[in-house]
Amino acid sequence: LQGDLLYLQVTTLENQSYQLTCSRLGFYVNSSSLSRFNPCAYGETHAGQAGVRSADFYAAHSLVTLLKRLSPKFAQAFDELQAEMARREPVEILPFVSSEQAATPWLVRGAENRGPASYDAGRVQDVYLRLGAQAGDSMRDWNEELQSIREMPRGNLSERVLRDRQLHKWHSEFAEAAISGAQAVVEDEMPALNPSDAAEQHMYLRDNIFYSKGFDGRETFAELGGDAAAHVATGKDVTGVRLLNQLDVEGLNTLGSVVVDYRGVRVVAQSVVPGIFRNQETTQIVYGSIDSGATVGSDPEFHKLMEPVAKALHFGEHTVQDASGASHTLYSSVDVKGLTGTDGRKYLLDLYRMTPVDVEFLESECMGDKPYPHKLVLLRPELVDIFWENSVRKAVQEYAAEKVKKSGETKAEEPKADEPKSEESKAEEPKSEEPKSEESKPEEPKSDEAPKDAMADFEFTLDFSPDAFATTAESNEDPLAAAVRSASQFLKNISVPGLARDLASYTTSPLSGDALVTAMHQRGINMRYLGRIADLLPADVKSVTNVRRLVIFEMVARATKHIIRGLFRSVPTYLHAETFALVASALVGARYCATPAEHLSAAARAYPVLAELTVQSLGAEIQQQVAQRFRYDLDLDVLSELVRDNERILLREVCMKVGAQLALQQYHFVRPDERTVYAEASAALGVSGAKLTKPARRAVRERVDAEMARATTVTVSDVMNFVAVAKVSVQSASFADEAFEAGRMSLEQGQKELGLELLLESLALHEQTFGFLHPESARCYAVVSLAHYDAGEAALAAEFMTKAVVISERTVGLDNPLTIHNYLNLSLYEHARGNTLLALRLMRHAMDLWRVVNSPDHPDLATAHNNIGVMLQALHLYDDALRFFDACVTARERLLGPEHVLVANAQHTLAKAMAITGDFAGAVQAERLAHKFFSSRFGDDDARSKETAEWLAELTFNAVRTAKLTKSAQEKIRDIASSASLAHVDTEGKEPSAPVKGSLPIDDLLKFITGSSSGPKPKPGRRARGPKGSRR
Repeated sequence: LQGDLLYLQVTTLENQSYQLTCSRLGFYVNSSSLSRFNPCAYGETHAGQAGVRSADFYAAHSLVTLLKRLSPKFAQAFDELQAEMARREPVEILPFVSSEQAATPWLVRGAENRGPASYDAGRVQDVYLRLGAQAGDSMRDWNEELQSIREMPRGNLSERVLRDRQLHKWHSEFAEAAISGAQAVVEDEMPALNPSDAAEQHMYLRDNIFYSKGFDGRETFAELGGDAAAHVATGKDVTGVRLLNQLDVEGLNTLGSVVVDYRGVRVVAQSVVPGIFRNQETTQIVYGSIDSGATVGSDPEFHKLMEPVAKALHFGEHTVQDASGASHTLYSSVDVKGLTGTDGRKYLLDLYRMTPVDVEFLESECMGDKPYPHKLVLLRPELVDIFWENSVRKAVQEYAAEKVKKSGETKAEEPKADEPKSEESKAEEPKSEEPKSEESKPEEPKSDEAPKDAMADFEFTLDFSPDAFATTAESNEDPLAAAVRSASQFLKNISVPGLARDLASYTTSPLSGDALVTAMHQRGINMRYLGRIADLLPADVKSVTNVRRLVIFEMVARATKHIIRGLFRSVPTYLHAETFALVASALVGARYCATPAEHLSAAARAYPVLAELTVQSLGAEIQQQVAQRFRYDLDLDVLSELVRDNERILLREVCMKVGAQLALQQYHFVRPDERTVYAEASAALGVSGAKLTKPARRAVRERVDAEMARATTVTVSDVMNFVAVAKVSVQSASFADEAFEAGRMSLEQGQKELGLELLLESLALHEQTFGFLHPESARCYAVVSLAHYDAGEAALAAEFMTKAVVISERTVGLDNPLTIHNYLNLSLYEHARGNTLLALRLMRHAMDLWRVVNSPDHPDLATAHNNIGVMLQALHLYDDALRFFDACVTARERLLGPEHVLVANAQHTLAKAMAITGDFAGAVQAERLAHKFFSSRFGDDDARSKETAEWLAELTFNAVRTAKLTKSAQEKIRDIASSASLAHVDTEGKEPSAPVKGSLPIDDLLKFITGSSSGPKPKPGRRARGPKGSRR
């Protein structure tokens, strides 16, 4: 009634407490205390008292202004914060649209590294702020919002951008709310709608979001694998929703869907279909089946809406029969359900069968004595597209070859020379890229109509049936079923071996498990083929050790995730941290402690699954899981050898997949000595290398004692938190993606100005749609930066890449491969603009992150060593640069063999580096190897062969000349040394006025004899000029 809006309690940095009132006129200090409420202004009630200032001092329109008056320390800190924010990049301080977009690191600050904890009166109200008094005080109709946004107009660019922005905003907010609700489900903070049913069948509803657990509670997947099949179906459902969102068919609606894995439980969160809780009868399903084919709906209107979806996904019409024998024609799988909501919209549900069955894997691995955990083995959408495009290309080639053969027979009598050439070009067109065929058109004006006439009667049809081989064996005479089998054979015989070859040749060189998964998914390869890829990588070839270890670690990490998931469901939630610490210590800390279960708490020892867990039993369980899920025979001795010295890599992969966050500290996988721990503790406290004060010595000693008393590699106190791992049906920005791809194609075709313009337009559209802080925005910044770098604009390239680095750090993580590669590129751009010292610091930071993600034997590290050598040469640190060039050659020879073009290029660079340091003999040897390879592989007329020949001749001449000078110098040294000894005898007892040349050091003697006037060689780490006349 008095106009007061809010009452605040503020404690300043000076430890003074004030009660503030927010009114319609601003903020002022009131006269309340912790025990008495008095809303009157403090300046008025205490006017005239000692130490009380004027009434205006205790009131201000802005809260910040009032706080700066009350707290000088706050005023100083606030001004410093403002200055710091003005100095930083805007993308460093911009807030996220939702917390779901922020990266969740696997290492976080421990309790001892955080700020001092203080009492927070608002913290006790946190549950009510999150859940509400009745868990429903922030009701939003998520489904109505989503469908209303999809119905927005999209006729022009501005309308499409506005629609995409609203869709992204909705998906971000829905994902954040769904993750929060899923965590409440797992932690039993949400009442179930059906509490009398089994826990696996519980359903939940909060804030108009429907939650269910990823178990086969109603035995829907009993024939396909039970809970294992239900677990996979939830993830496939999100993939199906994502496919339909990309197609964006008007009139066909999907639900907002998020799958959350949290503490061993998978929770599915979906927006609510209008009217679904009012009528549970099967008659509301008008398309597909809700009872595994007993009753099937085939509504004609729904069938017509599915036609564009079927065309895009290459589905053909197929007939299914219900329990009564009636036939129904469908496009999608019978398990996909179509219904009409009470709002009149048509919805598609249960989209886990939007791709065909992997029949080859189903028949070979799911039917034997040791079957795969489930039979819901489907092809990926990327594989279907790749196989379809490959089939089209092959059909065009065969058709064109047949046309060439026929036209050659009919025109054999014509003596024209142009026509055979045109026929040859036509025959080669399907085998080459399309731009080549377009370039050949201007050469022959008469051929403009020939391709149209030649391809006029070309027909190609390749459709799949998503129900083929799903329940019963299909006849291969059915074209739809035959196409499904052909696609499965293509995956098994073409895609998987092709990826293995690329990995072995390092054409594809993933840096981490996430990058490996991305590479496999881009080729349409499922994770169940990891074992086959590992079998195709030879174990006895050192060059593939890195990538083979990466593949095996990915299988081990996924197997460990399934083991931890089972353990989490077997023990109460308060033991989850101790459970994870036990498994992690047994997995990567066996050399530190061979019996980690002995150090469990009394509460944990009460559960046999924890008390009986040993290093050997965990290894056997991992071996069983890998054999069952990836069809790979894992040798535990080989695994121990691979894990040795790479424990940190495997620990990171497990934490990322489970969602565990460990304390940010140095983890030891073998028992360390006290000196090492002391150095680490001093560095962590920032007192290394300095004279320690008594409090500092005490703090270091406490850390050292705590670390030396550590029983296992990972303890329960190291497990700071568990975060949710979510799969979201994201919405793509169609127009922004089209502009991005058009820009990249223009750059590849040499149209730099047009390509850069399109990329900048795509960047603006991505920022308008997703905001600045999004991985897609970081990708656009990186590509635009590369375009500027190719155009010679190093300053602009570094500016854009800096933004890409910051965005990728905040959205995908500090140690993500994308962030590391952005750092490496940024260092090159900074070096190009002349900031070589900054470039070296960036390179060092990238190398530190590299060691967290992968080992030093990764092939891309050779390129980084070469770039570091070039930067050191720019600083005239030639000896230091030489070591990095030599490391580059060694790494590439070990990985690629001596006969490789990259090895020859590295040897050529090494020869020039040796020449700068004066080692002409070594330079000749390295240059001779490079020239031998180039001349034998590309011929003597190749530019590289000519260049290496010129360098080899000049280096040989310098080497011979240096050898002669060295021999002559040695003879002169002996003569001068003997005369100097005589002179020393003659002048004994006298102080010479100038030093005798013979008494100088040997290096100075050589310079005096050869007449060299150059200064001494720089010591490592010092700046010095290079030799005059040296070629670099």
